[in-house]
Amino acid sequence: MDMDRLVCLGIITSPHGIKGAVKIKTFTEKPENIFSYGELINGDESYKIDSMSIIGGNLVIATFNGINSRNEAELLRNKKLYATQDKLPELDNENEFYHNDLIDMEVKLENNESYGYVKSVHNFGSGDILEILVTSTKKNIMLSFTQEIFPHINVKKRYIVLSIPEFVD
Repeated sequence: MDMDRLVCLGIITSPHGIKGAVKIKTFTEKPENIFSYGELINGDESYKIDSMSIIGGNLVIATFNGINSRNEAELLRNKKLYATQDKLPELDNENEFYHNDLIDMEVKLENNESYGYVKSVHNFGSGDILEILVTSTKKNIMLSFTQEIFPHINVKKRYIVLSIPEFVD
């Protein structure tokens, strides 16, 4: 296991108030868990959450050590917050994985034919979407990350099975 692998735990969406608080969209199972992993990283910068309150769903309001004004908080807009994977809990079973485990994973069709690779994982608000680089066309396609479309994932052998929906040619 590569200890340097980073997992995105949230993204700062906007400043909140005038004292440097920010609104964070969390990608953790429970929003309060973003507070559990110590300093969060973005490039060379790290952020320590001083206080946090949950405002519903996957949104929290947080203050960071050293960010004391709305202007400073504004500079953090759209920054992704990462933790190293070794700080995260071990996953219990083979059906659990972190999003970054999917990146660069081979995508195979149900007949075991190679189709492409997972380029990235997106979430625009209505669920996870996998961006796939299709080997034959060198084009990217985006598909909803659902059990119907991706019926099987093998994390150990690093492949995911794609059941191509009818709308994809």
